[in-house]
Amino acid sequence: MIKGEGYEIRMCRGQACPLAALGVEHLGERLAQILDTAQLGEFYRSVSLKSQKRYRFRVAVSACPNACTQVHIADFGLIAQVVPRLAGDCVACGVCEEVCEEEAVTLQDRWPLFDVQRCLNCGLCIRACPKKVLEPEAQGFKILVGGKLGRHPRLAQELKALATEEEVLKTLSAVLSFYKAHCQRGERLGSVIDRLGWETFLEALLKSGQDQAL
Repeated sequence: MIKGEGYEIRMCRGQACPLAALGVEHLGERLAQILDTAQLGEFYRSVSLKSQKRYRFRVAVSACPNACTQVHIADFGLIAQVVPRLAGDCVACGVCEEVCEEEAVTLQDRWPLFDVQRCLNCGLCIRACPKKVLEPEAQGFKILVGGKLGRHPRLAQELKALATEEEVLKTLSAVLSFYKAHCQRGERLGSVIDRLGWETFLEALLKSGQDQAL
């Protein structure tokens, strides 16, 4: 975990874990730079002494959909994604179909078919393929926002899929600006979004210049 004044970042093991879709270890420092620039510690002191004592803006990063870092209850969460595609001669061994926990891969006419509605883009089929004929078609991060526990728990909502690292950083900066502009008495980001509405939140991000990132 990375802690700074007014925030914390939960990082998973990254590529040290066999389930990792992407390496995420390097992201912690880049996210911390954005959070340091936002001066959240000073912000919490200005809005509420009580909130400054009890609350940190929570960021969580997971290298796979298992989300061991509790991404879904973080203010800003990231899940690594890898979209699979066939890039060689399949021998129809069935390994990809066997390892998929979502039943998103089926073999038809000796070719793997991917159900995009079921697939979580975990990349497990790519790593398991013994002939190495599956490869990433696209990769990036799913961005989730507004998760929290407490008296009124709230699961984070998906803001963007397959975001690049640069889009992630720009989006975090925009989210922090929105949060600081509308937070009352140190409330969580999810509470702000619920109070103002999801559409208002999206419009604010677009006006901030992040229309290409969303």
